[in-house]
Amino acid sequence: MSLISGILLDFALAWRLLTVIPLPFVPADSQRPAGLAAAYYPLVGLGLGLLLAGAGWLLFFLFPVGLAAALLLAFWAGLTGLLHLDGFMDSCDGLLPPRDPARRLEIMKDSRVGAFGAIGAGLLLLVKFNALAALPAEYRLTGLIVIPALARWAVTWAMVRYPLARREGTSVFFSAGLGWPQVGVASVVALAAVLGLLGWLGLLLGGVAWLALTLIAALAMARIAGLTGDVYGAICETVETVLLVVLSLR
Repeated sequence: MSLISGILLDFALAWRLLTVIPLPFVPADSQRPAGLAAAYYPLVGLGLGLLLAGAGWLLFFLFPVGLAAALLLAFWAGLTGLLHLDGFMDSCDGLLPPRDPARRLEIMKDSRVGAFGAIGAGLLLLVKFNALAALPAEYRLTGLIVIPALARWAVTWAMVRYPLARREGTSVFFSAGLGWPQVGVASVVALAAVLGLLGWLGLLLGGVAWLALTLIAALAMARIAGLTGDVYGAICETVETVLLVVLSLR
């Protein structure tokens, strides 16, 4: 397999894993480890960001700010099929209430949403909505492009930096074949995006993203001695929300 073919296959897998938008023109290769695709998570984030920026431009032009922010938030969640939000809710249910580690992992595998997950998701969406509504006009394009890319870079970093909490499940599948070379590619993509679109402010956002992922990972390490696919989703959602809040500061 040529280098270009491998890159296309890895990017296509990353796109299929992280979005609900099909890429029918690139065949799937079930033999390639899914972790190789993590190198292109930020590139997928840039693609999602372009869609968000375009939708945001149209919505904020057509509707009042509050309604535009609500519709954009719904579109944002729909692009990923609520994948990351589901992980955030499961992480809230498993990591926040007092439980032993084994019970926490059982709760996180349960498809049902508990009180902590429901309340956590409600608060997250409330903050995200208000941050979108308060987002200065100059960041409605560049900010919305960069934020999804940085959030997915944070996931790639966390996948390599921290151990897995269990030896089966989605986290094992997502991490197969993943190493620091993939983090290097992801970091180059993210760095080029933030510098090109936001300059030094982009570097500040990158630092904030790293801090947010580190705090979430530290909580998971303390509670379940590792990370899971749900925690990756929680990292993505948390980083997106925190970066929106930072850009909304006046």
